[in-house]
Amino acid sequence: MKITLFTRRTVATLIATIFLAAFAVSLTQSVSAHRPAAKPEHKLTLKQVLEGEEVKRTANSGIGMPSILGPFKDTLNMKWLGQIVNRDLGASRLIWTGTAFLSDIWGWTSAGKKRGQGGHEYAIVGHNSGIAFVRVTDPTKPVYLGTIPTINPDTQRNWWWDMKTYGNYVYFVSEVSGTGVGIFDLSVLDAMDSAPEDGLLEVDNRYNGNGLVAAHNISINEDTGFAYLTGVTKGKDTGFEDGGMVILELKADPLSPVEVGQIPGDTHDAHIVTYNGPDTDYATKGKGKKSTEIAFVFNGGDLKISIYDVTNKNDIKLISEKGYVGASYTHQGWVTEDQHFMIMGDEEDELFGLSDPQNSELPDTARTYVWNIQDLDNPHVVSTFDSPAASIDHNLFTRVDKATGREFVYQANYTAGIRVTELIREGPAGSGQIATLQEVAHMDTEPRIPNLNMNFNYNIWAGPWGVYPFLDSGTILASDGLNGLVLMKLDLQ
Repeated sequence: MKITLFTRRTVATLIATIFLAAFAVSLTQSVSAHRPAAKPEHKLTLKQVLEGEEVKRTANSGIGMPSILGPFKDTLNMKWLGQIVNRDLGASRLIWTGTAFLSDIWGWTSAGKKRGQGGHEYAIVGHNSGIAFVRVTDPTKPVYLGTIPTINPDTQRNWWWDMKTYGNYVYFVSEVSGTGVGIFDLSVLDAMDSAPEDGLLEVDNRYNGNGLVAAHNISINEDTGFAYLTGVTKGKDTGFEDGGMVILELKADPLSPVEVGQIPGDTHDAHIVTYNGPDTDYATKGKGKKSTEIAFVFNGGDLKISIYDVTNKNDIKLISEKGYVGASYTHQGWVTEDQHFMIMGDEEDELFGLSDPQNSELPDTARTYVWNIQDLDNPHVVSTFDSPAASIDHNLFTRVDKATGREFVYQANYTAGIRVTELIREGPAGSGQIATLQEVAHMDTEPRIPNLNMNFNYNIWAGPWGVYPFLDSGTILASDGLNGLVLMKLDLQ
């Protein structure tokens, strides 16, 4: 039986909520059996503020289920720096689960108050009550500055949040109907010492143009000032096929985006680059020529990647489409800095194998795919890396270490924590070049769940959803679903 995208994602969501609810009960019982009872305290969560209701909760139980603090024992070549648990990020209970849950994360660095002065570093964290902001300039003492609340705290769609930055602004999306694109001016954060008394921050604007209702993900090319929304939902009678991509221009007025293009189909995530790679058919040619903009799109249930020339938003050209062995849900990926390779994760290949349950190529642990993209017309997988830990792989990013020139992939692997692999290249550059991955570091931020094998129960989506490795300080940001914002640093021997 062929399972549609909607059915697959809905089933996965229902399983997650049921199992997390069961997990909340089991962990709460376990913690209460081994810790002394905490004195109750009286505080307002964002949800309670919105509903005008005040309830008691215990200091040590988190909100609905316990969060645990590091340092974490299962760690290799990584140093734990600091942490803020869910309840201290303004996250209230997600409906049906009895727990607060974090989703994606991004980072931002301010310009500083004086010319030549380094700015502050911030974490921007999605959780089921909205978008939280944390100053992490001193990662051992992170400072929570407040949350922009969701417009509807009672829908399970609050499970998904994604955000990216452009200049001094953050743009965020969720699957909550009516969210559209929230816009917030980050420059106000430098003047804040703490969160407002009620914990709430106000959005500066919200874009809902051309019938836009919600989106699953957002990508931004900061070089060109265009935002790319994937998994978009629009209202009825718009002529838009839900699940497609919408392109917004930000540069003219960052607070007032304008829709300038679309890509149809099932678009789950994307990485957009100003192309400076080796393919001479698309490299910028000559002084004064307009830079080529390339979109690498990960097509979810369509089980393929697509590469587009999106330089002209009125004439978007498909360069190539490619599937791969073992495809189950083409989730997300990132292009290396020299644009020779693309690293990609499939969120379901090690899980259920819904696309082909009989496929012997499906892995038993998290598998990462290495694509050679030096010829954009012929992208192809040149190697795969199967993690030694059983978990689902989620968002990943690549970064070259400036001090050593080594190229690392930082990956949020849910119950197996943050895993870091190194990209090793073999042979001269070109479409025949091979690259492989080898693990060099990890930190399991959800140690309560063993990673010896996939057991398909409540453990599936616990652990880190996202990771952000691009701060100049070297601080790595991780959003752990149950344990909050975790700050760490690569510490190779």
